[in-house]
Amino acid sequence: MGWGPEDWDRWLSEHEGPQPALPETVLEIERWLGRLPSRDTKTVADLGCGLGARLPLLAARFGEVIAVDYAPAGMARLRRRYHNLGIEFRRRDLRDLCPFYGRLDVAVAIDSILGPRLSDFDRMLEQVRRCLVEGGLLLATFRAAPKHTIARAMLLDQGEGTPAPTEFHEIELQYRLRRAGLRGAAIKRAVDREGRENLVCRAVKRADN
Repeated sequence: MGWGPEDWDRWLSEHEGPQPALPETVLEIERWLGRLPSRDTKTVADLGCGLGARLPLLAARFGEVIAVDYAPAGMARLRRRYHNLGIEFRRRDLRDLCPFYGRLDVAVAIDSILGPRLSDFDRMLEQVRRCLVEGGLLLATFRAAPKHTIARAMLLDQGEGTPAPTEFHEIELQYRLRRAGLRGAAIKRAVDREGRENLVCRAVKRADN
């Protein structure tokens, strides 16, 4: 993942317009969101919000919504489009979410927790944990490794050059979530519109006591 903000802005501009039906991965996230109690008192962040397709739904359900991405022109377009929804727009790299520490009841991350290095991936998960309140939820999707493949030996960070996996087995993802301090992971497979399998994940920030 060598893209910078300008590359993401170019990609976003090329994908403006009506979006196709939501894939099962995103629908599963929305089902989980719909079951949360007292949503109108909670704060949710869409981490790596991209085209902003989920923002109107989140704004209708939650008391406070934060849209986070790092493409400047894309964020400016979203501000103009959704200026009347009361959404807070913040341009941040997901490796540094310090303005949101201890603030989020729910963090949504659709295919956005990734990076060229394993240290980036682990850091993003750890940053999300630090943003969540006690009992707060991470709802996220990740590319799934094929079921028929043998699970890889889990990579440990060997320094800045260690590449991050591009797809995960359930046990690998559970391990990395727990290593970042997220507990009670519920992980299921779902197929996206291209027929690829993804892991849909729910995990909780919970103290070990």
